[in-house]
Amino acid sequence: MTDMVGKILHNRYKILRPVGVGGMAEVYLAQDMLLDREVAVKILRAQFNNDKSLLEQFRREAQSAASLIHPSIVNIFDVCEENSLYFIVMEYVDGRTLKSILEEQGPLKPFWAVHIACELAAALQHAHNRNIIHCDIKPHNVLINKSMTPKIADFGIARMVTSQTMVYTSSVIGSVHYLSPEQAGGCPVTAQSDIYSLGIVLYEMLTGHVPFDGKTAVAVAMMHLEKTPPPLKSYDPDLPDSLQEVIDKALAKDPADRYATAEEMWQDLYNIKTKMLQESVEEDYAEMLGITAISKNELAEPTGKIYDWANDNEEGAPEETIIMKPAFNKSTDEIVQEAAAINRRERRNKYIKLFALVAILSAVFLMVGNVFSRKTVDVPNVVGKSVVEAQKTLEKSGFTVKLDEEYDEKVTPGYVIKQEPEGISKRKEGSEITLVVSKGLEMLEMPDLIGRKLDNAKKFLSDLGYETGVVTYKFVAGKPADSVLEQAPKAKNKTPKGSKVDLVVCRDPKDLSMPDVMGSSLNDAKKALTELGIMDITVRYVESGSSEGSIVGMEPPAGSKFAADGKVVLQVSSGSHPQSVNKYAEFVVPQGSGTQDVQIILIDANGQRTVYQGAQKAGVRIRQKVEVTGSGKVQFFCNNKMVEEKNL
Repeated sequence: MTDMVGKILHNRYKILRPVGVGGMAEVYLAQDMLLDREVAVKILRAQFNNDKSLLEQFRREAQSAASLIHPSIVNIFDVCEENSLYFIVMEYVDGRTLKSILEEQGPLKPFWAVHIACELAAALQHAHNRNIIHCDIKPHNVLINKSMTPKIADFGIARMVTSQTMVYTSSVIGSVHYLSPEQAGGCPVTAQSDIYSLGIVLYEMLTGHVPFDGKTAVAVAMMHLEKTPPPLKSYDPDLPDSLQEVIDKALAKDPADRYATAEEMWQDLYNIKTKMLQESVEEDYAEMLGITAISKNELAEPTGKIYDWANDNEEGAPEETIIMKPAFNKSTDEIVQEAAAINRRERRNKYIKLFALVAILSAVFLMVGNVFSRKTVDVPNVVGKSVVEAQKTLEKSGFTVKLDEEYDEKVTPGYVIKQEPEGISKRKEGSEITLVVSKGLEMLEMPDLIGRKLDNAKKFLSDLGYETGVVTYKFVAGKPADSVLEQAPKAKNKTPKGSKVDLVVCRDPKDLSMPDVMGSSLNDAKKALTELGIMDITVRYVESGSSEGSIVGMEPPAGSKFAADGKVVLQVSSGSHPQSVNKYAEFVVPQGSGTQDVQIILIDANGQRTVYQGAQKAGVRIRQKVEVTGSGKVQFFCNNKMVEEKNL
């Protein structure tokens, strides 16, 4: 894979380093020189270049995938063909595969598993809406970036890769654990096939195991067709039943019994996630999900005004209106009876109000009595525990919990930094315990330093709370000396406050001289030159007795002042052995003041070397015998300035 490093594809994408290799393609990190951004370049292996149907499918499906623009999909930027190379240019994700995370730490916390599955379901719905089916959903194809955003990779070639691996290689074994029953049975795939595979991924995130495993791919495929996965609670009894319901529906053998769409699966997962948020009251999670956290009090608040029947004469309450008929139409007995009724009604209202007052006072006294009657218990020490575990522990001991947050670079986000009162104290049951929960490192947006002078960039970083890391120098023609050319991390990246920022600074050409690459391999010589910013390198092969592939000559010569135009010619030994002959190099020292430092340099098939050096007066004739291998020439220098060149 290293033979691609340094090459420029499509006059735009400079290959920096290999990233990964698969059965069908090799992946490299590259620099998009036009848009100045890092990209991933996936190059189809050469052995598939003659398969016309494969190439056509490669182009068609990659172009289709390029239409997918979603935060949880690795976006495709370009599909190219150049000099029998077929490659796709895509978004570079600085992160790890979900598979590597699972292999390292086992099952994920239920919340994170649901969060990742929820985002993947949204991405699949985006693709299905455009009639694109992935067909190879598995943890290996899910990248998790540093902000915990999952991204599905290999859209556009997944169908092609899956079918080809079944035919040409045995690498299908690595994917058979995630195949839908219809895929395992050789039937056409649908959107429900992706939903089934997503269900397998969710199962693995929750348990740390795939539901079906066997010694052969055929055995696993038969399990997909016939077996029922072990229940989630066989691995973790605390997993909610709602997750088992999602798994059961997603892994139904008949596609018609599964979720009709990925959106339906997303909705169930989103509801579970929202419930987890309400139960844990973790605002960081709410922010990550892009929703507004709602307190329990807000959820319980009534939507309309409710009046207490016992307090209907309070301000704002509807008053009871008593309408009396005129007395002259009534008998004395009627008037007496009506007055008595009114009196009874007024007495009843007074008794009701008195009863309500007594009830309120009783409740107050009961509350006060409870305060004094509550037991004094030890406050559990929950420092270092997750906020969910800490809250459950304190509430189990009879305390209420108040949550605060602060940044802490040493404590994992979501874990308790400190508590008030401390765990060594005693408090009444029902007392409030304040927990300070870590928000992790404070993440800041990296500023753009490109073009700034080095001193200015250092001060700017210091003022923002960053440190200047390693400073290296290289020369780039046309760029101001002492200006920042590159930075790591790059501008606008979210970076922990206090991080070190490495800088590459343009060196003043007056401070540079050509490095000595004589005898080096061609790759080493190119590396040494490119590190100085020299990109215009011409290679010429010459006959030489030196080892094949080694540098036997260079222009400008080593030690000379840096080339103003940035052009270098390297002579590389072809490994042949031309004959050597003796010849004479003759030279007359030109007129000048005093004694001059004379140097004669021979350049032939054996490379470049000095054959004479000494101080001579003007007018002196020098005749130097030299051994020339193949064709050659001599260069005459006076006081380090070349004054003549002759072919021998």
